[in-house]
Amino acid sequence: MKIMHVTEAMGGGVQNAISKYTQILPHANHVVVGRPRHGEESGEFSDDTQVIEFRGNLVQFLVKIRRTILTERPDVVHLHSSLAGLARPLVPRAVPIAYSPHCYAFERRDRSVLWRTTLRAAEWTLALRQQTLIAVSPHEADLGRALNPKMAVHYVPNVLTAEGIPSSKPLRPTVSMVGRIGAQKDPGLFAAVARTCGRDIDFTWIGDGDPHLKQQLLDAGVTVSGWVDPREARRLVASSDLYLHTGSWESAPISAMEAAAAGVPVIARRIPTMESLGYFTASESVTDLARAVQRFFTDDAFQRTVSLTTSNMVGLLTADEARRSLETAYTDACKGQQSLGTRSSEGALYEN
Repeated sequence: MKIMHVTEAMGGGVQNAISKYTQILPHANHVVVGRPRHGEESGEFSDDTQVIEFRGNLVQFLVKIRRTILTERPDVVHLHSSLAGLARPLVPRAVPIAYSPHCYAFERRDRSVLWRTTLRAAEWTLALRQQTLIAVSPHEADLGRALNPKMAVHYVPNVLTAEGIPSSKPLRPTVSMVGRIGAQKDPGLFAAVARTCGRDIDFTWIGDGDPHLKQQLLDAGVTVSGWVDPREARRLVASSDLYLHTGSWESAPISAMEAAAAGVPVIARRIPTMESLGYFTASESVTDLARAVQRFFTDDAFQRTVSLTTSNMVGLLTADEARRSLETAYTDACKGQQSLGTRSSEGALYEN
């Protein structure tokens, strides 16, 4: 089976997720088409994955997708992210579509109600076409079913692959967070928690981004690593005592999952996605999150509760389970398209 992965945002968590798909389905022929975000590389594709990078604006990229589909003739086109999802009408009518929003854009909390309502309406319209939703969290799956109850929906958990990375714990209590410094990850909240906790606990942000928000972190005494390679990022996380995820809206952040897999307990801001994935969560207020962090380092029973919740969540994220779910999703996408009766001949496959 030939799978063509398409993303407008090749970097960070989206690239990491795609790379894991190529690794857990090595028998498939993977082609990745994307606009790279240099400096944000994350995850390594399987050795035989074909990567086609594109530089240009969004309209040019959408045209490129159409042309590449006609050239590569994939069995399934897997669109990753909401912007890549705009290409759904451009995919030849008989080519099976799999779609992973990696967090629906209408969940953004830094936009107006009108903007989010417009995006939800657009997703509702685009969901009417025959397609298979591959959701990376139970919450994302529920949102997809609400858009179109008839749409095939599969929950495929993001994959955790074992990798031994040498690390050592610092002498002082340390809290980490990974991600682009931008509105989605809410570095302002992370900075406020750090400031509230005081100088007895060290806070580290692994990543880079908006200069103004970065300065907020620095002013609060947070160490900012800047962009580092994926292995070094995982080492820094593994060296911390606690991972604090402050994201305001999410799909299924791989950085938090990798922290959990490294044995680092996770406390997450209470948003629907993180609750649906089974993380230990605290409310969105600075006071409650800071209290949870401080209690983690002073209350042994509370620390055990957070640690047990984290390890239980990790136990559900096996590569075998993800592989079975992903294979089923791709197979169902092909069957669903065939049921329309449009694949009557090889020549008709790429007509629109």
